[in-house]
Amino acid sequence: MKTSSCKRFTLIEMLVVIAIISILAGLVFPALGLARQNAKKSKANSECQSLKAAIIMYESEFSTWPAKAGNNGRVSDSDFVKMCNFLICPDPNDNQKRNGKNMVFYEAGMGYEDSKVLLDPWGNKYQVILDTDFDGRIANKGDVSTIAGKELRTRVAVFSFGVDKKKDKRSLTDLAKNKVLVTAW
Repeated sequence: MKTSSCKRFTLIEMLVVIAIISILAGLVFPALGLARQNAKKSKANSECQSLKAAIIMYESEFSTWPAKAGNNGRVSDSDFVKMCNFLICPDPNDNQKRNGKNMVFYEAGMGYEDSKVLLDPWGNKYQVILDTDFDGRIANKGDVSTIAGKELRTRVAVFSFGVDKKKDKRSLTDLAKNKVLVTAW
């Protein structure tokens, strides 16, 4: 009888290898999703800081906020669009001076749509709260007088609801505790 010197994998060995690979893949994929979410949060945090600085620079230059705020200091979605037009670099081919001096306060990279509205990494508009009484703090403004037990001592608060596509009805304190908000106070 002639024996073959060639070794082959048996069906059992192949199934074991496939099972090991699938277990390892099952462990890696959730970590990739978490890394992707952390990258989005980091980008949103950076954009919040930049947007806050741009709003403060605009206020310093023109002695007024770039958007009208409601009674609670929040900038509505329609006013946010107008504010983005004042802050983002206008099109060089556009002869319209958007902010009177044609100054660039926020140079948006990728992340804003054709209408030049700055969006967070999840595709939502950033939320902006302004100190409308110019006392250096955001207080007595509905649910935003404190966040996680701390009074907001700032002139501008910019935040994103994060992964939630809808505006959450919970208070900002609850959202901050659950680490849903991405903020720049």
